[in-house]
Amino acid sequence: MAKIILSNKEGKVPRTFFEGSSFFRMLRFSFLVFLSFFLVYVYYLHLTGNLKKTILTIWSNHQQIIIAFSIFITYTVIIFQLGVWRGRRR
Repeated sequence: MAKIILSNKEGKVPRTFFEGSSFFRMLRFSFLVFLSFFLVYVYYLHLTGNLKKTILTIWSNHQQIIIAFSIFITYTVIIFQLGVWRGRRR
């Protein structure tokens, strides 16, 4: 009869942190950390009563940039969604 080897006797080769993680995982982690800090900051502004004043100040100083960025994001999402719908039909 043939011998069946069920385990790897050589063992696993230890990997470093950067070998085990990809760029997109680190990017996602960074985004989630940024999002959590942003939510804590917004909550802090809400508790101190400065949230409305801060939002109005940002809107008045950066209105054109915010509108242009919103139009770009909306356009990109619409084009992507149309591509998804087209791809599913094929």
